Amino acid sequence: MLVAEEFLSTLGQLIKHQRSLTMDQSEFAKRLGCGVNTVYRMEKGKPINSLTLLSALELLGLLEHFATILDGQYARVANGPQRKRRKLGEDFSNDF
Repeated sequence: MLVAEEFLSTLGQLIKHQRSLTMDQSEFAKRLGCGVNTVYRMEKGKPINSLTLLSALELLGLLEHFATILDGQYARVANGPQRKRRKLGEDFSNDF
C-alpha cells in the first residue's frame, strides 16, 4: 500500500471515530453538504474532493491540529533553497 493510501485510510478511521461520537453518517453528510456515500468513502480512506475532506476535519474540530503541523512544516522549508528561474528570453532547445 502506498504511503498516501495509508494516510487516507488512517485519516478515514480518525474521521469515523470522531464523527461516531456525536452523529451518524446521515447527519454528518447533511452538515457537510454531501451524500452519505461520500462520507462512507471518506471513512474507508477512498479518494474524495479535498474541500469536502477539509470541511469534515473542520466540522469535527480536527483541522486546527493539521493546520499547526502544516504551518510548522512550511516554516521549516520556506527559507530553504529555491528553484532558479530561467531568464525571460531563454528558449528551450528543440532537439528532441
